[in-house]
Amino acid sequence: MNPIQTNIRDLPHISHLAKENVESPSPPLTSLGLLKQCGTKLKRFRDEILNKQSSDDTPICTSITCQSLSSDRIMKLAKAQLLQLNSQKADVLSSVKGCFGAQSAGFPSEVAEDLELALLIQAAGEKVANKEFIYARKLLSMCDCSDFKTGRAVQRVVYYFAKALKERIDQEWGIISSDKLEGKMWMPMAEELDRIFLEPAMVACQQELPFCLETQFITTESILENVASAKRIHLIDFEIDNGSQWTLIMQAFAVRYECPLELLKITAVGMCKETMEETGKWLSSFAETINLPFSFKAVVSELKDLKEDFFELEADEVVAIDVAYRLWSLLVRPNYFEVLMAVIKNLKPCIILLKELEVNSNTPNFLERFNGSLFFFTAMFDCTKSCMEHQVLYRKLVEEGHFWGMIRNFITTEGIERALRHETIGFWRALFARFGIVETDLSPTALYQANLSLQSREHFHSCTSVMDGKCLILGWNGIPFQSISAWKFL
Repeated sequence: MNPIQTNIRDLPHISHLAKENVESPSPPLTSLGLLKQCGTKLKRFRDEILNKQSSDDTPICTSITCQSLSSDRIMKLAKAQLLQLNSQKADVLSSVKGCFGAQSAGFPSEVAEDLELALLIQAAGEKVANKEFIYARKLLSMCDCSDFKTGRAVQRVVYYFAKALKERIDQEWGIISSDKLEGKMWMPMAEELDRIFLEPAMVACQQELPFCLETQFITTESILENVASAKRIHLIDFEIDNGSQWTLIMQAFAVRYECPLELLKITAVGMCKETMEETGKWLSSFAETINLPFSFKAVVSELKDLKEDFFELEADEVVAIDVAYRLWSLLVRPNYFEVLMAVIKNLKPCIILLKELEVNSNTPNFLERFNGSLFFFTAMFDCTKSCMEHQVLYRKLVEEGHFWGMIRNFITTEGIERALRHETIGFWRALFARFGIVETDLSPTALYQANLSLQSREHFHSCTSVMDGKCLILGWNGIPFQSISAWKFL
């Protein structure tokens, strides 16, 4: 059977069949063994706090809070406490103050407050999933504070998730219509934020976060190794943005004296013609300064409408494709994959680089989606706080202008309106297998260089990188953020 003719109408369900080796960002709710384990860890951590408090004159807020209790750990401890309360059929509203108070647990006031907020928001998510909206509203009222929007990482993530849960409840009660959310997938309402400032904020975020640097190393080296003997190279980019990611590879081609390059072609695929053309002019100018034979083409098209003819392939050129954070956009209508994969196969690429967020926001189960996205954004808010400490204004703009829109779409929408859908590497493996695409090794040189770059920066100490088979999973404090993998057709 031709793999391109495979029926994929049930694609959104693949994620429930494909299993990854990476640890889940949130504990399963039904595991009694995990409940006992987390309860023991919670007690042991409390004992550590009390012992530290009695044996060290150093303020706990600096010696324990900052070094030992990251935002994601706070969420995990709160989840363990919630599991205990659920097993005891205890009332969260009346129990929350006793769980983490200074007298009962020995936590510093700021840590206790964050633990209480983390417990409240996770309990509220459970109540919304069970359609216990009145109780959920009471829980949310206890974590309703406008100051949280600019506070600590846990406060900020709770602020946005509480806001999204309230919108979902209002929709269920008919107070607001889901139609009002249509089109607001990740951008905020115009009156909330001047979008002119969002673009430089996003650029600053990309420059400061460790993942962008690491993926750029890996993409560049993996392509270079696969086109080492080619003289005419065609790079196809499905998300070219400002094009800065290609400057490294262009410089490498410019000094490849043992096999001089005859022509480097870059084709950008996207919907914003003006932006792509501006990027093309800039890249062309850069190529001229380094004496690199270069041509650029912009293809204005949605992925589902791509055709082979758009790319003007030549017989003697070698094709490499970079698919960065675009395939998720087809998950809302998975039958479009068949069309896209047929086009990609006809392009005969020597390598395909895939980069996607490593979070399952595609599951139809609301509570699974809520828990997964809560842990994902908790780590993300912690990461931006650590890595953008000198770019506070830009960090706030990214959180309000980009992250809030994603959270809103994950939590408040269902069906076709939930356009932001992401999957983990297990899903992409199962999908690509249907089309005869196999995973191949990433560049060992790139992986080594990327690891060195992480070790050389002090504020990247919480960044984690784990190999899942041949795929690299990047995360923060062990919470997966994104994956990068390389693929070839059989």
